[in-house]
Amino acid sequence: MATIVIVGRKNVGKSTIFNRLIGMRLNIVYKEPGVTRDRIYGEVEWCSQVFNIIDTGGFFLGGKEELAVKINRQIEYGLAEADLIYLVVDAKDGLKPGDQDICQSVRKSNKPVLLLINKIDCKYIESETLEFSKLGFKNSFLVSGEAGIGFGDVLDKTIKTLPRMTKKRIRKNIKVLILGRPNVGKSTLLNALTKQERAIVDERPGTTRDVVRATFKYQDKNIEIIDTCGLRRRTHIKTSVEFYSMVRAVNAIEDADIAIVLFDTTEGVVDQDRRIASMVLSKAKSLVLAPNKIDLIKTTNRNRIVPSTYKSFKSLEFVPIVPISAKEDIGLEQLLTCIINVNAESHKFADKTIVQNMAKSLQNPTNGFLVSLKQVNTGPPLFRATLSTKVKEHYIRYLRKSIRQYFGFKGVPILIKTKKCQPRSRYSP
Repeated sequence: MATIVIVGRKNVGKSTIFNRLIGMRLNIVYKEPGVTRDRIYGEVEWCSQVFNIIDTGGFFLGGKEELAVKINRQIEYGLAEADLIYLVVDAKDGLKPGDQDICQSVRKSNKPVLLLINKIDCKYIESETLEFSKLGFKNSFLVSGEAGIGFGDVLDKTIKTLPRMTKKRIRKNIKVLILGRPNVGKSTLLNALTKQERAIVDERPGTTRDVVRATFKYQDKNIEIIDTCGLRRRTHIKTSVEFYSMVRAVNAIEDADIAIVLFDTTEGVVDQDRRIASMVLSKAKSLVLAPNKIDLIKTTNRNRIVPSTYKSFKSLEFVPIVPISAKEDIGLEQLLTCIINVNAESHKFADKTIVQNMAKSLQNPTNGFLVSLKQVNTGPPLFRATLSTKVKEHYIRYLRKSIRQYFGFKGVPILIKTKKCQPRSRYSP
């Protein structure tokens, strides 16, 4: 599929344009410059043609700091991958020396360029845009990412420039979300699984801000891996950008099939790790626990990691634990195999006859009895229990435990809906 990359100085509105084109607020937009750091991917459809689009961080011209170098490298990867470049400038700021310096970098790529003069929100600003002709680009467009002005012309020119590409029918991705506290190795794991530098890795906590997605194939399955910012306790959040990053990460749980809760083995499990795992299960999502950085643990002590983790996560004995080292590529094959298996468990239908026979052998609730038990859905598995009386939560837990003992559903929450009725007999299938 053809690819477009959006580049420009910091705070010229690249992420606003990206969100406008893909039709959703995938990236954080904030008045503070330099919020976007990683390459963020989306998909645009226009006149029955489809193409990928990449948002990038603002260029750090001449930046020597390690983080600036890493952001610039992400932009270079995006330029190399692209078939067409959207160069964004700020009409309100006017032409800046930084714009001209970026033009030199863009021209070196030898890719077609569309100049997007952004923030044309007032008529009087349009007359101030003639100075951008000094950049020497043949195709320029007056747009407003905030107001949605001018993008019809941009997209018309885009599909004329790019090779024709219609939307292909693809198999559904297994969406895997990486969650954890700051600096436990989430971005390192994303890069290790995709075998490319998709997210910036830095020893300072809070480097990842946006939700970063990458897709790859494993065992003939399409896996979409999603990296998020580190989740702190709300009382420890200090800035608006960090707050919005956390909101995006939590909202991403709704869109995921499986969540990997990553934690630093050298620090052990803390309350926040347990809160994150509980949040995943409360949203009825499958869960895998991944103790990371086991390369820092003596080999003779690694066999203690799994039992110690189960001890720290009480009542999560049904959740698989896969010790890994994302940095040293240890345990990643086992982690991917576990993801495939958990996804299969989530979409498994229990044998109807076995469910009926199991239900007949179960204990009855106080002052009543179980009339029937049926699985009615998957992803996650949903069972409907028909009873002659109302039951308390402890009986639901008993049913859930019994179902798990018979059918497994490893790593998967089991949902049970109850229905009260007046039966003709004790059990009716």
